[in-house]
Amino acid sequence: MVDRCFAVEKLVSNIDSEIARHFLKDKNFNFSKNMLEKKFADIDKKFENVLNKNKRKLENAQIKPIHDKFLFAQNGITGLIAPPGSGKTFTYLKMAAQQQELDEKNPFYELVVICSTSGQFDQTVNSFKDIIKKSKLVCIKDTELLDWIKKYQRRVLKYNAINEYINSKFKDPNEEMQRILEKKHFRNKQKEIEYISKKLQSYDWKTYPHR
Repeated sequence: MVDRCFAVEKLVSNIDSEIARHFLKDKNFNFSKNMLEKKFADIDKKFENVLNKNKRKLENAQIKPIHDKFLFAQNGITGLIAPPGSGKTFTYLKMAAQQQELDEKNPFYELVVICSTSGQFDQTVNSFKDIIKKSKLVCIKDTELLDWIKKYQRRVLKYNAINEYINSKFKDPNEEMQRILEKKHFRNKQKEIEYISKKLQSYDWKTYPHR
């Protein structure tokens, strides 16, 4: 989801300093930036070989770039593990800003969630949030994050199930959609369509599958 060159350069830089710190006294430790970049290139090649070999399966699983021209832009989550003040929030915001340029109308991310101890945006977010035009930014208190994620996952599951049902011309409900239909006991097709329309309107999401 982030430019590969930028990601490698940043990671190599971080690893350089960490390894230098831990292995400064180890004369037998042979490390260089070029060696690491070569190893990363080898890993890229291995992943590319598996990708080509399993292309159809992976495409069906929707593990694919948003467009052939934007191979770095994938529909998924990238985790950044680093100490406080190392630029994690800055990097995520920059990624969101880059991704919103991929589509003139729709956001790549519907929602960008910022987790904080205070439950409020920090100075980094407040400084750069105006650049994020297409995605909604929300702040969740870290002690409430897991409960929030569970509720949001339920909404995403229902939203995707409804869209899948619509795309099948209301003929092939998946397990989640079948649960909804059994729970609601619609008297007729018109009532079912009214429920679906109101539900989608309340979500007000543009992407499917939801991101």
